[in-house]
Amino acid sequence: MSVPVGQKVTSMPAGLAVSAGRFNDLALKGRSGLNSAVGSTHETICTQGGIMNKLSSAEVLKFSSADANDTNSGGTGAKRVRLEGIDDSGLLTTEDVNLNGTGVVTTSGSFAYVNSIRVQKAGSGGVNAGKISCFANDGSTLLAEIVAGENQAQKADFAVPTGHTAYLTSFMVSATEPALVSIWVTPNPTGVPYLQKLTVVVTAGSSNVYQLPNPFPIPGGGRMEFRAKKIGSTDAVVSADFQILLETD
Repeated sequence: MSVPVGQKVTSMPAGLAVSAGRFNDLALKGRSGLNSAVGSTHETICTQGGIMNKLSSAEVLKFSSADANDTNSGGTGAKRVRLEGIDDSGLLTTEDVNLNGTGVVTTSGSFAYVNSIRVQKAGSGGVNAGKISCFANDGSTLLAEIVAGENQAQKADFAVPTGHTAYLTSFMVSATEPALVSIWVTPNPTGVPYLQKLTVVVTAGSSNVYQLPNPFPIPGGGRMEFRAKKIGSTDAVVSADFQILLETD
């Protein structure tokens, strides 16, 4: 079946056309997260554990590494990271940050939310040598991190920029012990609390993929994250991976 794309027509399957960026007003976004010690209360599926810290307004952010080799000045580890997030106008924006080892580096722009961080440039080691942390402007409130050797933050969350609507189309969850995995959404984080949209039971050692034929929308300015809590007596390692379609309104 042919699909109209702007002023052209493509015979590619719709999913492939979206992945290839053929649709003018649609973009495919995906994230993955890991929490290695999920306890008996809800935790964000992210490597830092607990419920992720959030900012109430945009501010400059601070980066540092636990290893001096993560530096743009001749280091063998990560030299530069790319930060993608929501700016003070609610728009999706990116900034490349040159690292200075264990020294603190401040972003030039202000961010209200961190969607992703990944290593953009590395030395001969090919990966970040130490844990890279992204803090709020106070230098102590942890917002995101890249575990040593991972090259990207492992956190299953997404903030929708203004002027867009996001649709969760599919996700995968796995756990080493029995756990409840749920999707929490807020349409407006400054006035409406996060609420559960969907919860699945994950059995020990299983991995489950879910396709949503009728994806639920998340409006511009809204936020979503995956959370989990253990069912049994043993803490669980829980992972989540998801894909969303980001539509320009």
